[in-house]
Amino acid sequence: MIAFSRRVRLILVLVASIDLAVFSQHSLLVILAQAIGTALILLGLLSSYRPSSIAGLLLTATASASAIDLPSLLEIGQIITAIGSLAIPMFMLTWLALSAEEGESADVLLLKRPAIIALTFALICLLSAPVVTLVMSLLAPTASARITPVTEIAIILMVTVVGAIALTRRVPETAIVSVAEEETQG
Repeated sequence: MIAFSRRVRLILVLVASIDLAVFSQHSLLVILAQAIGTALILLGLLSSYRPSSIAGLLLTATASASAIDLPSLLEIGQIITAIGSLAIPMFMLTWLALSAEEGESADVLLLKRPAIIALTFALICLLSAPVVTLVMSLLAPTASARITPVTEIAIILMVTVVGAIALTRRVPETAIVSVAEEETQG
């Protein structure tokens, strides 16, 4: 479990937003959208108002995702760019935006197991296109030369859907314990 003070959370929002702005294409609309989104997240953190932070998160995420140019995820350099310039800052901004309200019941804490599951899921989705390309190049060397960005996106979306279905079918341990307690009492 990780809990940060308000000052540290504000600094983390600024650092993540600067990271997103550095790696994006610098058009006036992108910079304006990122600045407004960052301001809304900061306003939400300062006033302990989660809806403001969530609106800012959506604005920042949309502007950043559309502005970062990743023509292909088949090279390790572009995967590192995607992780460093989009995935990690958005993970931090999402966590901070969801923890904008004060109080024990409203705090969104970064717990080990859910964070590890989320990061593993994201890495599997991100690395799915290179792995499929590698398997295809081993099985049919001439077919792998024609993988387009649309094909990469389709592979990543299929892996994301299958992974999401697998994660939603998983029964949390707390539900198993509560069901067992109900059976012993009833």
